[in-house]
Amino acid sequence: MGCGTRPICPLQSPQDVNGGRQRGLRKGKSNRRRKAPLFCRRTMVSPNLNRALTNTRFSDLNPALSDPVLDALKEGGFDYCTPVQAATIPLLCGYKDVAVDAATGSGETLAFVVPLVEILRRVSPAPKPQQVLGIIISPTRELSSQIYHVAKLFIATLSNLKSLLLVGGGDVKADVKKIEEDGANLLIGTPSRLHDIMERVDDLDFRNLEVLILDEADRLLDMGFQKQLNAIISRLPKLRRTGLFSATQTEAVQELAKAGLRNPVRAEVRAEMKSLGDLGSSQHSASSKTPSGLHLEILYDMRLC
Repeated sequence: MGCGTRPICPLQSPQDVNGGRQRGLRKGKSNRRRKAPLFCRRTMVSPNLNRALTNTRFSDLNPALSDPVLDALKEGGFDYCTPVQAATIPLLCGYKDVAVDAATGSGETLAFVVPLVEILRRVSPAPKPQQVLGIIISPTRELSSQIYHVAKLFIATLSNLKSLLLVGGGDVKADVKKIEEDGANLLIGTPSRLHDIMERVDDLDFRNLEVLILDEADRLLDMGFQKQLNAIISRLPKLRRTGLFSATQTEAVQELAKAGLRNPVRAEVRAEMKSLGDLGSSQHSASSKTPSGLHLEILYDMRLC
């Protein structure tokens, strides 16, 4: 498999992607925070302005996605990848740790849900009821709930695997009872509730955990969850796949990546918007704020710095 070697294609609009995350960055902005030379692969692509879709279908990805997942994607109306999806899914499916720098709205929910489900599909034998194979952590209960409902479509393709949403606002004892009675193989939730459950339920087995996802890592840290994250990560096996998604690469995020990821590949999605006024034609001056072109740069750094 050639992870990260295929050009990533034109960008979907936020209206067309699942919770899509996109942002505009000034050229060279990310370079100012690098402290060492990088080995990277850059690809410049042009947009399809009709629908702003990528040219990469989910069925084109390598390694190939399973038929049940492709069927679920089709059922959900997802045919083409966003840049972050095309960059991240092959890497996680190829058992790489990934640090993704992409703004809110670029479609990262599918970028980690799809490979997580594919990895869990390969687990044999079937997990025991309280054997946790995957954890997805996000900063708010609203976002966790959104991820959970997106994931349900794909988790349904797995037999004998139970997922559980763990967020505040409800009785933690009810969550404990559900785990004790039914078990849980995939936990999706906020750091505080996840940590609380881990402290309360001794029977949960994390020794064979396959995947950890940290979504909106910058917000997780900004909201003061560093202590809970450290406690959760300390309970997990080191031989796992970890995906870290963040809209900004602060020093704290990079420290978290160093602590939680092993030899990660960094995927940075950068988009530059050019207005009609930039074309130098007076006839477009009245619409100078209307984007007429979108240039996307996908940057693979073969080590995190």
